[in-house]
Amino acid sequence: MIILRMRDGIIAHFPSRVSEWIMTAAILGWYGVLSADPGTFETSRSFTVLAYYGSEKAWAMLCLLVGLVRLAALVVNGTFRSFRYSPHMRGFASIVACIFWGQITLGVIIAWTMGGAGTGVVAYGTFMIIEMWNLFRAWADVGATRKAG
Repeated sequence: MIILRMRDGIIAHFPSRVSEWIMTAAILGWYGVLSADPGTFETSRSFTVLAYYGSEKAWAMLCLLVGLVRLAALVVNGTFRSFRYSPHMRGFASIVACIFWGQITLGVIIAWTMGGAGTGVVAYGTFMIIEMWNLFRAWADVGATRKAG
């Protein structure tokens, strides 16, 4: 019964949360890559600055944490009406994800100036912009929840 309720909640809110689901997949994908290949930062000049910030393992754990918090918020969102804080959870996950993708963007920008590839600037910068949009949407939902309550 609870599984069906969660499924129905996800289906009902999926169209308006699709960018959050995509970015959840992206951050969990990063977790998977960094966990599977602990030499990721060594094989690309674009990630030399990220290696300075922390190891692949540290970045992977951050990805897993943010991805799981966001996944929990998306599953809970709209499924349990008595839980009013799912937009807050979504907003928190978006803030952390903005910082995460922002750090990666900054790292590849710096690496680009030192001979790294510039394509990461566009890709990760776009991820950061999508997260900023997700943050805006989540906090708009926080306001709507406060008005309704």
